[in-house]
Amino acid sequence: MANTKITDLTADTSILGTDVIPFVEDPAGTPLTKKITYKNFMDSRTLMSIIPAGDFSLGTGTSVQSAFPATGDVFTLEGSTTYMFEGFYNITKSGTTCTTGMAFALGGTITSIKYTALAQNVAKNTTGATVGSVYSDRVAATVVNATATTDLQISFKGIIRTNGAGTLTPQIIFSAAPTSPVMIADSYIKFTKVGTSTENTIGAVA
Repeated sequence: MANTKITDLTADTSILGTDVIPFVEDPAGTPLTKKITYKNFMDSRTLMSIIPAGDFSLGTGTSVQSAFPATGDVFTLEGSTTYMFEGFYNITKSGTTCTTGMAFALGGTITSIKYTALAQNVAKNTTGATVGSVYSDRVAATVVNATATTDLQISFKGIIRTNGAGTLTPQIIFSAAPTSPVMIADSYIKFTKVGTSTENTIGAVA
């Protein structure tokens, strides 16, 4: 194949996950031209876990537990990096009245975490009367839903800045043992890499 400038290639308006993108690794050091698929490029910026069809049965104990199945509950975060995160937990439960809290188990170190969460207890396709809210700046368990026995929905978003690289595991904790708690299919959490741990602006911002 004859040498061709990238600017001379045919332009396209859509891209598939298997399509290949050329890039230059370490341009300021030892430059090396490599390739990456579009899917791998996007996966390098986003970490996400979604509860599959069939739901995920949670434990009935009162200790912290993973919010996701063992095949998708451990996220590997890079060091010195800023991530935005968001998620939605839809939990069915009954029986014992209890509070519900969120936590994050760390295998690395962070410089900070800040997030807000909104929680409600309402059956699907009905209007709820009360929504609770919380602001947290810690990975330790924080109660996000006051005492209740019924189904629970939690929406949350925040920012985390890492120090040392390592793992993070989203967790749930109940103050008392509920009956048959289940994380419903399509509940999810997503981490999006923004930049370095000191990143404050992105794009055309002055």
